Amino acid sequence: MKNINNVVIVIGALIVVAVVVVAYIFSGKNEEVQAGEYDTFAQCLYESGMRMYGSATCRFCAQQREMFGPSVKYIREIECDPRNPLSKTELCIAKNIAYTPTWILEDKNSNETYRFEPGVQTLEKLSEVSGCPFVKDLLPG
Repeated sequence: MKNINNVVIVIGALIVVAVVVVAYIFSGKNEEVQAGEYDTFAQCLYESGMRMYGSATCRFCAQQREMFGPSVKYIREIECDPRNPLSKTELCIAKNIAYTPTWILEDKNSNETYRFEPGVQTLEKLSEVSGCPFVKDLLPG
């Protein structure tokens, strides 16, 4: 009798886990990321080797991210704040990043080919240096 009760408890626990997993899958956590009006431009910046050295706590970095809107997901940002667990502090030191944001155009070997003065850059200026056409994508709706 005791073994049957244990089996019932295990089966009940498995059912609860299965329900939680199914609920998570259908809760919208895996929805497609919203399209942005600069997706094509931001993807081109990434492919061209344009990198933003920034910090999650930097207000100017936040301002720069806001300029891209949802398209910021395509920007390659290197975290430089050593307090952040995702920080690439050694890389930021090697690149002599004193202030953020600092944009650097890098070749395929991560060698610097152009460096902007630190600070927020216009999207037009990023386009000019990278060679990426500054275009807005047509969004549905």
